[in-house]
Amino acid sequence: MTSVATRSHRTRTPGAVGRHARSPGCAVLPRWAPRLTGVRTPDRHVIDGRAVLTRTALCQQLGIGQSTAERLWRERGHNGHPPVVHREGRRQWWDEQAMTAFVETAGHSAPDQINHEGRVLRTRTDLARRAGVSPTHLQDLYTLRATSGHPERVLRRGRRDYFDSAEFDTWWTSYQEAQRAGLTPVDHSGDPDELVDLAEAARVLGYRDAVTLRSYLSRNKGYFPEADDTDENGRRLYHRRTLWQFGDGRTRPGRAGRSHTTS
Repeated sequence: MTSVATRSHRTRTPGAVGRHARSPGCAVLPRWAPRLTGVRTPDRHVIDGRAVLTRTALCQQLGIGQSTAERLWRERGHNGHPPVVHREGRRQWWDEQAMTAFVETAGHSAPDQINHEGRVLRTRTDLARRAGVSPTHLQDLYTLRATSGHPERVLRRGRRDYFDSAEFDTWWTSYQEAQRAGLTPVDHSGDPDELVDLAEAARVLGYRDAVTLRSYLSRNKGYFPEADDTDENGRRLYHRRTLWQFGDGRTRPGRAGRSHTTS
């Protein structure tokens, strides 16, 4: 029979902590870490006041692909990838805050589109590309959102703002309609192939004089169309159809403004 003294002097493997032995890339699991029998732990839950996520949840929340996440984990020996903080069988969880900071630092956050709580979110750059305007133009509208009605951002990641895509599309449609209501009327009469000078072009587009068009040409390169021809004195000439196309495609009142360029 084994004596009490013998049992009390049994040795343990150095560095082991019961069945929660330390393994490479994994923190020592605290004794209070939950072990739910017969219940699948959610992909995101809270342990000791901090949120932890599985790789699946991390990919969805941080907007990175599964293959990217797996590669970052394989390269953890030199890229600073945070360790696993919780395990249940083969499932692993990482600290949400630590992973968010790591992914941003590694330059893998800031995708143009992410899924967040069942909503599709897009960056300002992506929204501007879809709307056919410059990101700066949308930034101005966001700054003036009290009057423009631009939707509030849903979240901010690093230096990038994310907006609800459906909410923005609805607002942008109504905003353009309101802008078109204030446009100068276009005169569609005459021969579409007739060449006219800037003075007549201004009249066709409903402007008081050619000053507005000269402002477009000098201050908003690419906004007003290039001349179709020039006369003997080098003055710009436009087909009426060119002016009609420009006038019908405007989305804001006829005034000097930023070019409709994409980034």
